[in-house]
Amino acid sequence: MFENFGWIVEAKLKAGQLENFKGVMNSQVNRALLEDGTKNYQYYMSDEGDILVFERFKDADSSHEHIENWDAHAERWIDAAAPTRMVHLGDLPDDVRERHSALNPLWLKPFGGFARTDSQGSALTSEGNTTFENIGWIVEAKLNDGQLANFTQVMESQVERALTEEGTLNYQYYMSDAGDILVYERFKDIASAYIHIQNWDDHAERWAVAAMPTRMMHLGDLPQELRAKHAALSPLLLKPLGGFAK
Repeated sequence: MFENFGWIVEAKLKAGQLENFKGVMNSQVNRALLEDGTKNYQYYMSDEGDILVFERFKDADSSHEHIENWDAHAERWIDAAAPTRMVHLGDLPDDVRERHSALNPLWLKPFGGFARTDSQGSALTSEGNTTFENIGWIVEAKLNDGQLANFTQVMESQVERALTEEGTLNYQYYMSDAGDILVYERFKDIASAYIHIQNWDDHAERWAVAAMPTRMMHLGDLPQELRAKHAALSPLLLKPLGGFAK
């Protein structure tokens, strides 16, 4: 099991605002780099302007610090992109939940899995901009009626298997009180992603009996051969745009 304080923000780039969005994003990323407790601040974007921001903090106090720094950038950010959805990840305090109430965030709490603490951070600097590498995906699903015990069992079996995969860096299950499921998966490289998929095949049938997949997002420059493995869910492809992972 793992702890988590963070959230996912989704947005849509406004017409003609790409350079303005990059400008405010880079300003906020540089500010966030100074926040000791901000562990992940990662922007992804699709070719069509779909934006996803993955944010993770050391603790609740660190999330408060980030929110305070964000306020200086909020107006410019919203001028360039329209927020569409937010997901809270972890046991967040009531004041943080209230801070984001306008987006009515779905609240998902850690349910199972792991995050390897010995994985190297990812921060690449080019022409004054900071970005990161990423190979992974997010899967969303809905728990089927009466299947909590079965889902827990197949999840624990797959997590145990994934722990043997050295290249699987994050394999984290979250669930809401209403049975909304999100799985965040991150891999060292493409080869590691294929190993995980091969092991997943042993659990896929039992998993699908217990929960219905509803949505998938590919994170990173994934090759078409790998994307085809998940074609049934028509995953949205989001590529790293800016940010860092510590």
